[in-house]
Amino acid sequence: MLKSLDRYLGRGSYYWLKDRIHPEREYTQLTYARLIDEVLTPDTRWLDAGGGHKILETSTPELELAMVQRVRLAVCCDLAIDAIAKHRTIRAGVGATLDHLPFRGGSIDLITLNNVAEHLENPRAVLTEFARVLAPGGRVIIHTPNVSSYAAHIVQAGRRVLPESFIMKMIRFMDFREEEDVFPTYYRANTYDDLTAVARQAGLSSEKVVLVPARPLFYFIAPLCALELAASRLLIRMGASRFAASVILGVYRKPMLGAQ
Repeated sequence: MLKSLDRYLGRGSYYWLKDRIHPEREYTQLTYARLIDEVLTPDTRWLDAGGGHKILETSTPELELAMVQRVRLAVCCDLAIDAIAKHRTIRAGVGATLDHLPFRGGSIDLITLNNVAEHLENPRAVLTEFARVLAPGGRVIIHTPNVSSYAAHIVQAGRRVLPESFIMKMIRFMDFREEEDVFPTYYRANTYDDLTAVARQAGLSSEKVVLVPARPLFYFIAPLCALELAASRLLIRMGASRFAASVILGVYRKPMLGAQ
């Protein structure tokens, strides 16, 4: 009985409500995966930075495994050695901080950063290091929260007034994450303008930057989920994506040699 209630009126309600209210809405990890897939070639040397033990936040590894098998080299980098040692699709891993990568200049073609940018104390230093190791024409693809969104404002307000123990229970309930999987956040390059500016300062040009809606904040309560889906869809149609969309997807590129 409780499982059925959770499926149709609780945490599962988002999936059937989305199909009725905002059917074009897509899981942002799939959008992110498609951006990656579009630039992969058999010669690509790919670094997934700070991703721990997986590239994508999906329940199955098949999608990322297919991408890893398409490239010349795939390597992951993280300070959590235990995590990269048990990576579900990448066999080559190095333990290092993202602002001091153990790679030669120009040795990487693609760097991916999935839900990591918000945890960077000095994002400019990290992106500058990315620019150093990227080959000319190489790309950085970033998936990160948009702190200009209404959802981020609500979460930040809640963190200021609610006990930490309650917040951790909500994270466990909503995201199925335990306390050891929750890391400090700084949000120092987490608006459309800030992330674009930091990338430019690091020597990277913006190839594509989009704001996309993620799962509603109140997805676990059917009436609120329906209201939020309808409101965010309307706001996006009105051109208010910076307020309605809670995820930034950015593709940044190192200029080719001789490019102005």
